[in-house]
Amino acid sequence: MNTTGKKNMIVATLYFVLTLGLGMALMRMLQTADPAWLESPARKMLAGAHLHGSLEALLNLLFGYLICRFGTKTPMLSTVASWLLLLGMLHSAGAYLGGLGLTAAKVVAPFGAVSLISGILVMVPILAKGVDTEN
Repeated sequence: MNTTGKKNMIVATLYFVLTLGLGMALMRMLQTADPAWLESPARKMLAGAHLHGSLEALLNLLFGYLICRFGTKTPMLSTVASWLLLLGMLHSAGAYLGGLGLTAAKVVAPFGAVSLISGILVMVPILAKGVDTEN
């Protein structure tokens, strides 16, 4: 079994727990019913980061497993896809930090989005070659 995707699965699981924690914190803050907070750009950015972070974590978990399962035929592509997918989580991490007031962090979000899309595209030949040759 290829273990290149193992880091994706471990990091994704930890990141998913982090995004769930953010979701719980957001729900707690919504219970205060502070009208200024409900309409604040920070709340909207943190809510978006919660959603995107959860999806990015699940994508890394899924693709990490697929890299472990089918990436043995293309080890170099598997390594590239693994790192691109991990860097893709910078998309939501930048939004997290931006929502918490570190506005300079928002510049990494587009880099993370491009990395995530690139990683998914690199997965296509990995899956095509790996799945095709399986019995």
